[in-house]
Amino acid sequence: MMREFHHSSVLSIVAGLLLVPLFANAAELYFSPATGSFGVGDEFSIKVSVDPKGENVNASDGTVTFDPALASVVSISKDGSVFSLWTADPTFSNSAGTMNFSGGTPSAFATKGTVATIKFKAKAEGELKLGVKEGSVLAADGKGTNVFTAGIESTYTIGPAAPKAPPAAPPPPAGGFLAGGDPPIAPSITSPTHPKSDSWYATTTAQFTWKPPADATAIRVILSQNEADTPNEEISNVNEPLTMTASADGVWFLIAQYENEFGWGESGIFKVQMDTTPPLEFDWSFVDSADGTAAPRFTFEATDETSGVDRYQILYGETIAATVRAQDLTDGATPAPATDGGEIKVTIKAFDKAGNSRDVTKDLTLPLIATARARAEAAVEQPSPWTAERILTIIFAFIIGALSAIMVYTRNQAARDKERLIDRISGMADKFDRIFASMREEFEQMVNDFDEKPQLTPEERDMLEHIKEVIDISEELVDTDMGELKRSVRGQ
Repeated sequence: MMREFHHSSVLSIVAGLLLVPLFANAAELYFSPATGSFGVGDEFSIKVSVDPKGENVNASDGTVTFDPALASVVSISKDGSVFSLWTADPTFSNSAGTMNFSGGTPSAFATKGTVATIKFKAKAEGELKLGVKEGSVLAADGKGTNVFTAGIESTYTIGPAAPKAPPAAPPPPAGGFLAGGDPPIAPSITSPTHPKSDSWYATTTAQFTWKPPADATAIRVILSQNEADTPNEEISNVNEPLTMTASADGVWFLIAQYENEFGWGESGIFKVQMDTTPPLEFDWSFVDSADGTAAPRFTFEATDETSGVDRYQILYGETIAATVRAQDLTDGATPAPATDGGEIKVTIKAFDKAGNSRDVTKDLTLPLIATARARAEAAVEQPSPWTAERILTIIFAFIIGALSAIMVYTRNQAARDKERLIDRISGMADKFDRIFASMREEFEQMVNDFDEKPQLTPEERDMLEHIKEVIDISEELVDTDMGELKRSVRGQ
């Protein structure tokens, strides 16, 4: 059966398919400055930059291409980069005409930022084109979606080498910068109020300091939650500490640049973490088993939206009875500290990682609560039904029973062995009887043959008599021994 679709549904699907490319793959990689003119032998710096186009991104990689016949890479700088994590330092090949980079940052950004700065040296006249191939820009969407559109190609003119002028100190132009020198290095920023970037502090006002180079004439700064922002507040006195106040709790970055007669330098960045808000309101309860089989415990769990809960304190009255780290709670519970019991004012106080706290106090009537060690010792001291006397009695009874069983088995086995032995002796006696009967018959025939022989010598006749006597004695001995053996086995 054919399914029917409304025209509006079909149009919606087609429109959706057409609109998908408009909202994906929006980021670009480009070069700054985009154009320029240089002479053979000149060294010039070009920034590789990323423009997320409003997308939140956190990583990028790519290969920059250039004509190695026209220019060569002198060095690559990561100063002022929006990326702080690198799978490997940027590399270049002047024979292949390539520069490779792959970096990322734990904090997503959506505005333009510098990836790396390439310093070139012009080798020959011509039009030097810089491009990007095999590039990617990854969205901070938890899936690493590539939102890269394309690399923007830039062209630079390399002309003849400039004639060498006699050395002279040109006067600085009014309102401009001198050419031929280097801008200042990035500031190294510290904070006496927020010294550790990975720690949280319970104030949004921070002081920052730095040691400017001798040629620095100004500094500009910005306090932002986006570490890729560009400083915009200029300060003329570069030697004075700076105090700034954040507009809200959270992670902030102080970004600063020095200026000298050759222009603005690279940015220095210092992270500060601020939390002035205590944990959210919470409740707690006391739990004690009715039969005393489980240790008494307090149950609670607080929440802090900025820095997170760090620890708890349990107070009996004004005395801290226990301190519990947040990660040591088991299903939101912890054993109650020891107390003699009675009416007690109990307070549980939650601290966040910046030191802000919130507490809840209740009046309780608590039972006697021993320490875990005291409970263990009490359990050891309780009388046990398994006394030494009872255990020895059980062991002795077991041994007697085992011996009795062994004796019965041995006696039965011996009786069976005795019967088998008697049967074997009887069989042997019968065999001996048959053997001697056959021997007697054979010897008697031999004797009769000798007796019928005429003219036996006296020696021969003595031998025949001796043989008869030996056969009689042997048969008698065998019969006697067999009888005694049977009586011995039967116990007679």
